[in-house]
Amino acid sequence: MNDVRLLIADDHELVREGIRSIIATSHPEWEIVGVVSSGVEAIAVGESKKPNVAIVHLSMTPPNGLAVTERLTDSVRGIKVLILTIHTAEPVMRRLKRAGAKAFLAKNEAPEKLVEAVERMIAGEAFFASDSAARTPAELEEGEHIPIQYLLTPRELDVLNQLLVGCGNKEVAARLEIDLRTVESHRADIYARLGVDSLGELVKLAIRDKLI
Repeated sequence: MNDVRLLIADDHELVREGIRSIIATSHPEWEIVGVVSSGVEAIAVGESKKPNVAIVHLSMTPPNGLAVTERLTDSVRGIKVLILTIHTAEPVMRRLKRAGAKAFLAKNEAPEKLVEAVERMIAGEAFFASDSAARTPAELEEGEHIPIQYLLTPRELDVLNQLLVGCGNKEVAARLEIDLRTVESHRADIYARLGVDSLGELVKLAIRDKLI
């Protein structure tokens, strides 16, 4: 288990450094080949450094952890991907397993279970942190996409819900009691995560996923 080369990809600095610290303390012999903050960087470093383990946050931007998983499992031979997320709903787990993820861990469980999850992946076992996730894709209902509510952070969902009822950026800021620039940043991140360019496209996705 010594020949482990890890890539860490998360858009939150504290999470990235926390994962790095956990790994370094538990397995100092493991090599961390990259610590990145976006999907673009994760793909670039993954394809150049050829890690055999990637720890990837689902809700990165851009592209999200699902797209990163699909790309890396296709282009980096033998890589095993562990997904970190705040969402544990079946549609998320089902789609990630189809994309090639070998482990699935809720972010609040990461400090306690991260090392175990990586060790089990390396040993050839899957690690899914819920009973429903342990079921095979065939045992779960079919579906072709992850609903958008599972790709956004809680605060981005707050902003999205206000946009969907017709609020402009200033009104969203007032209702949520946050800075206007913060709203603008969240809005840009929402568009980037979901691959849309306009509010109209966003509304179409929200209707599809029964948010409105």
